[in-house]
Parts: sequence; C-alpha cells; structure tokens
Amino acid sequence: MRALLWGLVAAAFLAAPALGDSLKQEFSDFTTPLPVERGDRLVIGIVGGWERWDNPTRAIRRTAIAIRRRRLPGVHVETVENHSLELAEQLVERAFDFNRNGKLEPAEASQAAVVIYGQSLGGRAALRLSRKLHEWGVPVPLLIAIDSFGRDSYVVPPNVRRAANYYQREHLYIKGAPELKAQDPAKTQILFNRKLTFKGRDEVEAEEHSWLQRFFLDEHARLEYLPELWEEIERMIVEAVREPAAPPNGR
Repeated sequence: MRALLWGLVAAAFLAAPALGDSLKQEFSDFTTPLPVERGDRLVIGIVGGWERWDNPTRAIRRTAIAIRRRRLPGVHVETVENHSLELAEQLVERAFDFNRNGKLEPAEASQAAVVIYGQSLGGRAALRLSRKLHEWGVPVPLLIAIDSFGRDSYVVPPNVRRAANYYQREHLYIKGAPELKAQDPAKTQILFNRKLTFKGRDEVEAEEHSWLQRFFLDEHARLEYLPELWEEIERMIVEAVREPAAPPNGR
C-alpha cells in the first residue's frame, strides 16, 4: 500500500504540464546577454517536480516574470528546471565570462552576483547550485528555499550572504525541510526558517494544478497560491539585487 501511495504521489509530480509549456528546456531559451555588463546581477528561479521552466501559472515563473516587468537596470532573470542544473551552471559561467575566453576565472567569479530561489525539489536544487557557485567563488547575495523537498543536508555554503526558508509540515508525506543551517554563521545570515500553515485557510485552492496534483500534493501544492508569500519573496529578491555588491572575498 505504501508503495502504491508513493507511486501516486510521483505521478502527481510527473503529471502532464499545461499547454504552452516547452517540451525540453535548452540553453538557447535563456534571454540574458552573454556576457552581462560588470556589476550586473543574475536571478535564477528553480521550479519543482517535473514542472516546465516556462509555465507562467507556476509561482517560480510568475515571480520571475513580475521581476522582469520592473525593468530593473542591470538585473537579468531566468528560470530553470531542477533537473537541468547544468544549464544554470553554464549560464553563470558564460554570463560573467567578461573576457570571453570560455572560462570563468577567479577574478570574474568574485565580481559576479547570483540570487537563487527555488521551490520543492527546486529548493533542494537551489542549495546544490549555490554549492557549485561556492566552488567557483561566485557570491550569492540571497538564497530563498520554498518548501524544499528531497534528501539533503540543507547546509548553506559560505558564499551565500543571506538565506531564507519557508516550509509546511501539514502534508502527510511531503513535508518541507524545516531548517536551513549556515556552514559558516560568520559569513551567512539565516534570515528565518518560517513554518507556514493552512489551518483556518480552507479558501486556498490549488486551482491551476491537475486533480491528481491537488489530491496528492495538497498543502505542498497550495503554497503556490499564497499571494502574501510570493509578494514577500519578490520584494526580498528586488531588495537583494539593489544592494551594493560585497567586496571580493568578503573584504
């Protein structure tokens, strides 16, 4: 019975995307100029499950579109699928390859700035991407995880300046990671690990999800439809990209 339940949950994650989604994300789908100008910021949103990167009904993509519409100078916003992190890594490498020699050198990496946010499996992927960027020496002014799901330590690397975590624990099986921890508290500030609840909020429905997703993902899916949550996330990202860059190596 347990295997059957998990199979149905997996089916909900893999349910067919809405019409208009791309069939497969490719690097050419990104619109960020390569390379960007020195001092520019990159924002990467990572969608959960097997959702498509360009599905405008999903909160990660909706938030990206909302930030793009602000036309913030020097800010480039992209979304990526959580199982296509190699595309995000390639984007960072090429976006900050200022001398166009085909590799991200340490001096270039230290001048980069990448804000990352992700939901569900995309939250776990956001941490994995931040760790790869730490290996390269790329600063991450802000990392936001939303109901992160999947096996991970949920330890935030020291290249991340600030991190925030939203999660719910009301779903029977899919419970968000309750705590982000800083690998180096002197370099990373954990803004909060905030528990969300749907108690007394029966009006929140996952309208854009399939019936299978609504039935088996329930509270995990309903996080998509909390406007105050996504408005706060958008505001935090905008504030982060407007901040002056940190000096190289934290000096």
